[in-house]
Amino acid sequence: MNGTISLEDLRIFVAVARHLSFAEAARRTGVPTSTVSRRLAKLEEALGARLLQRTSRRVGLTHEGARLLERAAPRLDELAAIVEGEAGREDEPAGRLRVTAPLMTGAQRIAPALFAFAARHPRLTVEIRLTNAVVDLVEEGFDLAFRAGKISDAELVARRIWSMPFALAAAPRFVREELGGKTRLAPGALAELPAILTRPGATWRFRRRDGKIDEVRPRERLSVNDPRVAIAAAVAGLGVVCTSSDSIAAEGSALTELDVIGRTALPREIFAVYPTRRLLSARVRAALDWVMAHG
Repeated sequence: MNGTISLEDLRIFVAVARHLSFAEAARRTGVPTSTVSRRLAKLEEALGARLLQRTSRRVGLTHEGARLLERAAPRLDELAAIVEGEAGREDEPAGRLRVTAPLMTGAQRIAPALFAFAARHPRLTVEIRLTNAVVDLVEEGFDLAFRAGKISDAELVARRIWSMPFALAAAPRFVREELGGKTRLAPGALAELPAILTRPGATWRFRRRDGKIDEVRPRERLSVNDPRVAIAAAVAGLGVVCTSSDSIAAEGSALTELDVIGRTALPREIFAVYPTRRLLSARVRAALDWVMAHG
């Protein structure tokens, strides 16, 4: 070791090593790219070892770099968590809370829960963005996201909070005229049903009694990227929609739930998601706990 090592140099190294990109590390740390390069050179000089292999096209870790990343990254994350935890410790949630959630689940469950949470904490400002698009939480500065389905991003922490039952439904007139009044359908009839989908070519998935999964590609009548509009199309009698049981119940007599003999529509798993490198502040943790309890 040839000199003093600063925590800032280690933090920058970890950012480069995790993303294998000087530009990405600069964006995430808020340090100019030229400074990132200079800091890394200083760290390598202090350690007396090359940490990165750099070419015009790629960045890679040396053996020494990989060892340093393995040892330093968890300790830096722990230190950041301690500092952020102390800074965010407060009895009363306050400040700005930015949340993103899917259209239907957000409107039906998450937003009402957050309304109640905000009413209890007047020092809190809440921003809710409802979208089915996958939002970059770090890039756009969101504290918390709620998402449906499996979360594959290794940089995100995902906590499963709900399993939402799904079912097929159609307007009573459609049931009378197109299904002969039958609300119990044979599995073989599913592929011929005129379907209202939330994306072109989408499939319906069902669990059989033996636990195996069937995937059905229905006859697409209409596709629309907003599930609320898909439900409205079903209410208008245009076809069958696969949606949450909550949504079907919310429509009252305007939609009739359909059963499939020996099959159950797969539920949708809802996850609370936040970046791995960001400790939840007191207000975010309190909001998440509230939504999980009251949503």
